[in-house]
Amino acid sequence: MKNCLIVRLLNCLAVASIAFASGCATIEEKANEDCETVKVLMIGNSFSICVLNHLPKIAEESGEKLDLASLYIGGCTLKKHWTNATNVTDRTFRPYRYDRVVRGKRIVDGAKRNVLEVVAGTKWDIVTVQQGSHESWKPESYHPYGDNLIAKIHELAPQAKILMQETWSYTPWDKRLKKWGIDQNQMYDKLHDAYAAFAKQHGLDVIPFGTAVQEWRRKLPVRYTDHSFGGDVVGGGGQEECDHFKRNVRNEWEPNCDVFHLGRKGTYFQALVWARKLFGADLFKLDYKPESVSDSDAKLMKKIAMEVK
Repeated sequence: MKNCLIVRLLNCLAVASIAFASGCATIEEKANEDCETVKVLMIGNSFSICVLNHLPKIAEESGEKLDLASLYIGGCTLKKHWTNATNVTDRTFRPYRYDRVVRGKRIVDGAKRNVLEVVAGTKWDIVTVQQGSHESWKPESYHPYGDNLIAKIHELAPQAKILMQETWSYTPWDKRLKKWGIDQNQMYDKLHDAYAAFAKQHGLDVIPFGTAVQEWRRKLPVRYTDHSFGGDVVGGGGQEECDHFKRNVRNEWEPNCDVFHLGRKGTYFQALVWARKLFGADLFKLDYKPESVSDSDAKLMKKIAMEVK
């Protein structure tokens, strides 16, 4: 993955020749031409766009040249991704927020794009996909939409390795768990099995972040209280700890914040798991961590990320 294959080199030379002949090239076109950089495209939602927060910095410290791009629609499922991919007749149909960071520099920031033009527009080394978290625990929801999407990526980007990001289970405060008749652990068990079965069917590898979150909950250990996430990496979002819970009219504690997205330290943990999977990075050699993560938390995160399968 770190060195250019001959085919990639020939493709890049061809693109560079076209740019030279035209007399100019945009920043994005120049990024496309760079064969030394590992190019990763995430087709996802809010559970993947957060990878942009810390992975570029971790890659840089690890000596990796990373081109990381995100196609984002909030809550987007495999079904919706595939529906979007089939809308090819309308060239103005650009429902995705597109962000791209090359070697730590943001070169695209929130532009609107079509999923197929982005997949085909760059010689991506890796393309990641995932199920919408609210559908992730239902194995039937992956078919036929995920099957069709994987086939289309293979068609448009045959050189790319496709990875599935395993998403995570919610905190106990998410009311959907009660609605679905499952608890946090059951949600994890079901989504873990669903991702594994889908990946096996298509010969894909998995970024095991959902499993890493469960290991964090077990090893810390996370101890939920009536007014605390108990150290979980999920819940709270970007809010300060003191804003997470409030008393309602019945004088009962209830969350006053996000209860299913990653908290600030969770996005760092996610980036560690991705770095280990994408680059085989030795995470114990990393110095970088955000101020929101303590030394002890970072040590445990690195240990889990190095061990999780």
